[in-house]
Amino acid sequence: MKRSKKRIAVIGAGITGLTTAYRIKKKIEAENLPFELMILEAGLRAGGKIYTANIEGQFVDLGAESIDTRYPEGLALVKELGLENDLIYSEGDKQDIFFYNQLHQLPYPTYKGIPVNKSDIWKNKLLTFNGKLSSFKDSILPAEQIEEDLEMSQFLKRRLGEEMVEHIVEPFFSKVYASDLDDMGIKASREIIYFLEQEYGSISKGLAHHPELMDQSGNYVTFKQGLSKLTETLASILEPHIQYGKKVMEIRKGTQNTYILSINNKEEVRVGALCVAVPPTEYQNLLTEEDELNPLFSQIHTSSIGSVLFSFSKDDVPIEPKGFGVVTPRRNDSFVTSIVFLNKKWPSMQSSDDLLINVSFGRKGEDMLVSLSNREIEESILKDLETILGITRPPKYCVIKRWLNAIPQYTVKQEEEMKKITEKLHQYYQGVYIAGTGLEGFGISQCIRQGNRVGEEMVSYIKKQNCINNERKTD
Repeated sequence: MKRSKKRIAVIGAGITGLTTAYRIKKKIEAENLPFELMILEAGLRAGGKIYTANIEGQFVDLGAESIDTRYPEGLALVKELGLENDLIYSEGDKQDIFFYNQLHQLPYPTYKGIPVNKSDIWKNKLLTFNGKLSSFKDSILPAEQIEEDLEMSQFLKRRLGEEMVEHIVEPFFSKVYASDLDDMGIKASREIIYFLEQEYGSISKGLAHHPELMDQSGNYVTFKQGLSKLTETLASILEPHIQYGKKVMEIRKGTQNTYILSINNKEEVRVGALCVAVPPTEYQNLLTEEDELNPLFSQIHTSSIGSVLFSFSKDDVPIEPKGFGVVTPRRNDSFVTSIVFLNKKWPSMQSSDDLLINVSFGRKGEDMLVSLSNREIEESILKDLETILGITRPPKYCVIKRWLNAIPQYTVKQEEEMKKITEKLHQYYQGVYIAGTGLEGFGISQCIRQGNRVGEEMVSYIKKQNCINNERKTD
């Protein structure tokens, strides 16, 4: 029993689980703590939704696309691991918008389509005169004090006008969050423009004080061998602790503040603390002993997404965007949410003889396509590419990847529901921490930030449980 009370388990070896385990391992080694770390991964590889494919010598990310450099946690971990020399920085400041059956580039500084300089709005051809005037409300209205969360669409429309949001801002936000802005909470999403508005009184003033947030070259990074370089490096460091093919089926309470994990319905292991770093849809299947938690877990909604990688001859693509790709508004009646010309975005691919185009699809209310066959997905996406880019010839090849229940939907109730979940976990499951995909913001940096925090909290908890003083000296 004493040994099991000193055992820490991390369930799931995606980027959040790996980061959590890495922080735990570092603390154990730095303080010479008598704890045993184990990582249980249901699959046969680490990385979760970070998935790099080697296709004809090109490393292509078919899950998470890149690390956003505007958030510090991702690059901080990269540098800590000594991987900064392997980084590749993006080129091109942003994607074009497909609207009114043509591509539109925003030829001025923006943040996710929002103009940094208000006067630049007069250059925009996607808005009527009244739509342009409405966008100036952001400079006039005071910052809005929000007690309860507010739909992102309502927040944005109040400050930028309906046309600006629906024609320009929505496609950039939907591309990132795979969500419906009418349901998404501005506070729950942890979107930075909310904090800028609160601090500076308007979004435009906040952006003017933070030019580093602008859409520009270098906003995104990957590695020469794709994003899997990051998770493979972490997995290599954690190799003695990772067990693959170990699916946790149930978490039960044991004696003396321990937990019993049922693995593959064949074996059991007792632990003193654990982190559940799996998709949020799995929580209610794992933690079943307290009825009060199930209704709360069911409030965490997700959407499924997918991507299709196409290779075309350059002559087969009549219309190319000025930016590194295309985003589409919801009202376009297209399955496509985002198109990225990998040859334009990543310098390492510019020498390729063919055009590599990565198409993302699926967002809340539009993820039906993910359930179709590969042939049906390919046909549907090619039909959209014909409309958007004028492509009529078949690709040289295509690779399809689906991600079921991949993206949490940051609804207006999520912040309140997460607070309730945290309180109930502390009440009924002390020592159990949830760190599912994107619960504290979507993106690799946000997942790393969550892993950093949870790792520290878990070590602090299990030290207290085992009466180990913080001043413990190394031997």
